[in-house]
Amino acid sequence: MISSFFRRSEFVKNVVTLMTGTSIAQAIPIALSPVLTRIYSPDDFGLFALYSGIASILSVIATGRYELAIMLPEKEEDAAEIVKLSSLISCLISLTVLLIILIWGMEISVLLGNTGISNWLYLLPVSIFVAGLYQSLNYWFNRKKDFKRLAKNRVMQSSFTGLGQLPLGLLKVGGIGLLFGTLLGQMVTLVSLAKKTVKEDSNYFHRLEFNQLSKLASRYINFPKFDVPTTILNVGAVQAPNILFTTFFSASYAGFYYLTHKVLQAPVTLISTSVLDVFKEEASKAYRETGQAKLIFIKTFKWLLSISIIPSIFLFLVIDDLFVWVFGKDWQIAGDYAKILLPALCLRFIANPLSFMIYVAEKQIWNLLTMIGLACSVFLSFYLAEDHSGVIVNISITYVCYYIVHLILGACFAGIFKVRKV
Repeated sequence: MISSFFRRSEFVKNVVTLMTGTSIAQAIPIALSPVLTRIYSPDDFGLFALYSGIASILSVIATGRYELAIMLPEKEEDAAEIVKLSSLISCLISLTVLLIILIWGMEISVLLGNTGISNWLYLLPVSIFVAGLYQSLNYWFNRKKDFKRLAKNRVMQSSFTGLGQLPLGLLKVGGIGLLFGTLLGQMVTLVSLAKKTVKEDSNYFHRLEFNQLSKLASRYINFPKFDVPTTILNVGAVQAPNILFTTFFSASYAGFYYLTHKVLQAPVTLISTSVLDVFKEEASKAYRETGQAKLIFIKTFKWLLSISIIPSIFLFLVIDDLFVWVFGKDWQIAGDYAKILLPALCLRFIANPLSFMIYVAEKQIWNLLTMIGLACSVFLSFYLAEDHSGVIVNISITYVCYYIVHLILGACFAGIFKVRKV
């Protein structure tokens, strides 16, 4: 019955569209990884991981998180105004970061414990600006249900990233080659989305109405008020190991963790993120019309659970040896990390799309509370562990608990359980 529903439904059609694009996009870096791990050292990956961690944390505030509200208004005009609002904030934040780096760039690199990243910091404003605009336009096309465009763009970004990283690695330019390749992929994708927007939706974006921007900024103030600190904690918790491994141990361990996280993310991104993009639209629509999203939540949960169990068990049995075979003997430690983190990644696969109910119900305060606990636990993982492997064990346990809590919260806000209004 469930399988016949998914074969007929628009939901699965959209998921498959995104999943096809995402699978190709993920296949490209995974296919290139065995080459990249042989032409870039663990130290190169570690330095890139440090930069990526900083850029990811700062990108959280690039839009004030207003891009999440693009899905919510009934009128297209209001949604377009939110795209403009989040884009303007991205511009202001990027300029502010540029000013800070021009004044205190070297001091920041010393504080991070790696002066080798000092010249990289000047590219941070570019990374933040590109990420902010891409996030805004990505949600705009998500609202329009243009899932084919989103799928194509994921393939495009992955392809150009690989085209940049591979030749630069062969030229032995060091870790900066990983960064330039990533920026190339992001910029090409952003330009593609911008051109498509100008071509199809210029009537929504030809002028700025500051009074309307102000009204919408006030209407959805909970997103910057609660979700900016929440997501900073979230991204900080995710990226903290990339930064703290360098501080507590060495850049090589940061490189091991970065590769492990990147590879394990692939199957999660392949299906879970595609489901999330469709679930956002379906759940938002159901919640606007009925005040709950019970049906789509249950069906999505069952589907994700059913397709995750067998692959997770199989990978747990072989993943450490698989890492050595694919990436080379220098990456044995990364394989050990992968085995420890696998249970947490399996739960994330299921919980990631469904926890978007927190945003649909505009209950960001719960996300903030759980994120405080997550961030504190991840930082404590380093202080309580005796060695680098102990850190990974602590991180895995922390995320298992976190995703279970988010599944319960998502179910509550979807209307599966009756809870008192907060």
